Amino acid sequence: VKQEGTSSCCAPPHLHSTAFSTNMAFFIEPGSCNMSQLGFLTVVYGFILYQSSGLIAEGSELLLLFPAVAGLVGSVVLPILGAVPDGVMVLFSGLGPDAQSQVSVGVGALAGSTVMLL
Repeated sequence: VKQEGTSSCCAPPHLHSTAFSTNMAFFIEPGSCNMSQLGFLTVVYGFILYQSSGLIAEGSELLLLFPAVAGLVGSVVLPILGAVPDGVMVLFSGLGPDAQSQVSVGVGALAGSTVMLL
């Protein structure tokens, strides 16, 4: 049971109550986390991204093993799979009330990730 007046990084403020709540919080508010919790979340998110990128790379290599579709996969599917995360990053950065300045952040992140790939 949570005491009144304390904060938790795992639930938004409107879910803080002494009664049991059945609403699930799927987003962790970073503003309500302390530095050790933010560090832990960064490590967990980094590990998830590392594992998922390995799975995507392994799956794309397995797609190339089918000789009938290897040319199509190498020339069409893999470049699309590489471009989709970048496009989604820019798209979601532009959502919200201050879209113009937020899109510049998304484009900057896209440029940074492209430079890191080079």
